[in-house]
Amino acid sequence: MLNSSAPIHANDLQSLLETGKTLALSPPPSLDKTIDILARLGKLWSDESNIFHKRILAHLENSGIVGSSIILFFNECAQFFSRPTLEQRWQAAIGNKLVCPVGLVLHIGATNTLVSGLDGLVDGLLSGNINFYKFSSADGGVPGIFLESLLDADVDQVLVTRLVAFCWKGGDKEIEILFKNSVDRIIVWGGMDAVMSWRADLGYTARILSHGPKYGIGVLTAAGLKDAQLESLCKNIVMDVSMWDQKACNNLQALFVESKISNQQFERFLDCLHASFQSVYADAPAMRSSDDYVDIINAREDIKAESILNGGVKLHCPKENSWTTAVWSQWKSGLIPSPLCRFLHILKYDDVTAILQGLKDEKYWMQTMGCCGSINESERLLSMAKLLGITRVCGFGNMVLSSPTQAHDGGYDLTQLVNIMAE
Repeated sequence: MLNSSAPIHANDLQSLLETGKTLALSPPPSLDKTIDILARLGKLWSDESNIFHKRILAHLENSGIVGSSIILFFNECAQFFSRPTLEQRWQAAIGNKLVCPVGLVLHIGATNTLVSGLDGLVDGLLSGNINFYKFSSADGGVPGIFLESLLDADVDQVLVTRLVAFCWKGGDKEIEILFKNSVDRIIVWGGMDAVMSWRADLGYTARILSHGPKYGIGVLTAAGLKDAQLESLCKNIVMDVSMWDQKACNNLQALFVESKISNQQFERFLDCLHASFQSVYADAPAMRSSDDYVDIINAREDIKAESILNGGVKLHCPKENSWTTAVWSQWKSGLIPSPLCRFLHILKYDDVTAILQGLKDEKYWMQTMGCCGSINESERLLSMAKLLGITRVCGFGNMVLSSPTQAHDGGYDLTQLVNIMAE
């Protein structure tokens, strides 16, 4: 049933959906067998002599990912596809409950990431569902290699018969309506427009699991800065901004810095932060499309205009446009959109209550919060995060390093891909 990235038409899709419904009536493979196959795939990816490892490496390098980012990518893949991690992923979400698959699951990948939706696809396989995967225009590389390596790892064709992958032109209403009225779950990774499009005219039996645009924030207190090793702190903050070029939902986009930090301390911090940006750029240059450059230039021009008209904001960016910081000394409320690609807003705040009040209408967009404060401040920072709907709190340097066994966006997709049976 595997059909790697071939375009699909409505007539062919109708036939595939009927085949999928029939296949969903057959017993799914055991969890142990599924984990065994996925772990075997993980070993193929980790083997530097293997053709799949080499192809992924070439794809990453061609996409502008180099240096430490490549090492991190393969380390995360090795952990994600390991048997212990997959077992823990299932145990954390499902435990020992008696469950059965929901049926047919459609996976819609995002257009701005290299591996969009792969963890959701793994959940679809672990849960024993029939899976349909739509390639995005940007991610044919790694997901395509995943499908081919799954064929190699699945020697008995246990999982590949429960997975079909293809592409179609975005906005094809005939195909979308077919899916909306045929599948049981639709997992959407992407921007607001993509999520809203799939929610519209949804069939009665289908449910949407959306991973739409999210915003990562950071909080740096005066006490935290005083206690921190400055160079290490700045390096970790820059890592949270730069990894995946800020296009993951857990990347840092806005850093709140306590205003009681003296001007001298703040300038020293800013100089160190900018030096860290330059160092990371030398090791791993930013990946940018022409559209990215336009968005960055427009955002900078808007900030320059704001500075001229109202003051209270200062822009920092080197000539080679490798990164940008915008320091806002008079922030009051709301999230300031970032064009991403290593563009960090730094906002000064008076106390935690000011952040809470200023972001009270932005709870839906919150996901990860990095922080650096004293031990005495940790309880208050955690309380603020809970009230803002933030689902993950960590130290700087760990925002982009979430464990594959942790809940994502406040929950586990696995629990939505199975029906719990009464015993």
